[in-house]
Amino acid sequence: MPIKCKIDSLSLVKEPNMFATGPKITLSLKAFKGHLLTIFLLALLSAYSPISNAQVIAEKAILTGTIDHYDATTPLSMTMHRLGRSSVTIYPKVNDKGDFYAEIDLYIPTQIWIGYKTNFSVILHPRDSLWVSFDGNIDQRSALLNTVQFAGTAAVTNTQVAQFQRLYYASELYDQNKNYQAVKNYGPDQYMLFNDTIRQKGKELYARFINAYATNEESKKWALFESESRYYENIQFYAMDHKSANNLGSMDTTFVIPKGFYEKLVNRLPLHIDNLMNTNSILTFSSFFKFYINEQLRSRDTKDSIWGISPIGELFAPPAISDSLVLNSIVDYVTDPLLQEIMLSHHFSKRFQHQDFKTYEKFNTIVTKYIKSPFLRDPLRQEYLATKARVEHPELNSRAILKDMQSSPIQGVIEDILQANKGKVIYIDFWATWCAPCLSEFSNSKKIEADFHDKAVSLVYLCLDSDLDKYKATVSKYDLGGQHYFLSAKQSAAIRDLFKVGGIPFYLLIDKDGTIRETGSHLRPLSAKDKINKLLQ
Repeated sequence: MPIKCKIDSLSLVKEPNMFATGPKITLSLKAFKGHLLTIFLLALLSAYSPISNAQVIAEKAILTGTIDHYDATTPLSMTMHRLGRSSVTIYPKVNDKGDFYAEIDLYIPTQIWIGYKTNFSVILHPRDSLWVSFDGNIDQRSALLNTVQFAGTAAVTNTQVAQFQRLYYASELYDQNKNYQAVKNYGPDQYMLFNDTIRQKGKELYARFINAYATNEESKKWALFESESRYYENIQFYAMDHKSANNLGSMDTTFVIPKGFYEKLVNRLPLHIDNLMNTNSILTFSSFFKFYINEQLRSRDTKDSIWGISPIGELFAPPAISDSLVLNSIVDYVTDPLLQEIMLSHHFSKRFQHQDFKTYEKFNTIVTKYIKSPFLRDPLRQEYLATKARVEHPELNSRAILKDMQSSPIQGVIEDILQANKGKVIYIDFWATWCAPCLSEFSNSKKIEADFHDKAVSLVYLCLDSDLDKYKATVSKYDLGGQHYFLSAKQSAAIRDLFKVGGIPFYLLIDKDGTIRETGSHLRPLSAKDKINKLLQ
């Protein structure tokens, strides 16, 4: 049995599940009825205040449930878009009945995307125990949301969040074809008028939501922020999408974004603590607020500058000054403290993904002065220390991984790869038959395969979470050389845990001595080419 939580006015009961054993736990809520909200808000303000010096640690939340009509060939994923950090995807264990269980480390209330044949989001708080079920036969999002059921902590909020999503994905706000036609055919001024109608539809949708359902304060705040997100995302993505829809090349200068186009982004500020649970929307907003910043930088762009702003608002600068330019412009032009912290943290986190910890050290004055919220500051420092240790002592990192591999279902696979490729640089590609970004990189894999065909380099492909027949057909279709391994579901789960694979494609680079030099989704074939050459020297 999965975890099921029965909710009434007096108690919350957590029953044993298939993954854990133990006594039934009953938590009385009656004594806390008058004070629970106050305590929660005070805790939030204390933990998340930008001026707090208290160190925070992640707390576990449990997300468990059942997929009705479960198909073992379709992977279940849970994606968490973390503020100020890279996104991470986990793949929970699912039994043959469709029951699943996952433990997730959280610092703040966070939006989790549950992906199966389509996806939907839930809100998870630190220390929550949430149970969810849905019909695995359905691959259309708004129809799927009709089947979703919740129990446990935050069940009421998540039921209401699902109700809003069902309205949203069936509305004009999510009419992707209509928006595509507007993006393609409208110039900036006309598109902004179109987008004003989108904003009005968002307001109408929110009004429908609160009138149709008995919403609580948390779901109201979440839905209000979400109802405005399409309007702001349309502003942020318009320039890039317009160029793409009209096949305008990267060097095209005929399409120009007029001055002031991105000014409306400021209207979304200030961000508040209670917006943080809209992690997907805030992450998108913070990632593309750079267009507003670049608009401010445009006045400093001169013909003599070694950096500049493109006609659509993109910054281009040589690597030697790009970090300084980006970080200092965030400090200078982002007046909202919370948004500023998120953007600064995200920049450093992206550098860590490229195994660069020195940027964090070089600009530590900015880190210390501006990133003060513990839920951003503390995990960022942990990421810095882990990256530094991995880069400075790759052999220790490699030994630790091999030690963790003992008695693992994939021990034999890794040992076989290392044994078969002694004295060679090994480039390992983690992929799946259903992963479009994985497949799109195969043409580049063939290019570097040709570049290194007469050198001491081995390309190894590990296929995860896939159907065997589809795996064989895919390898045949792309005519890939190298060494190929098909991993079972158990092996796939084990190797994801071992190498902390948040999402695929994912890559490993191993030197001639068998030491893991670098890992990550950023290590795409063309990016890895120079690094492989260095290891050959």
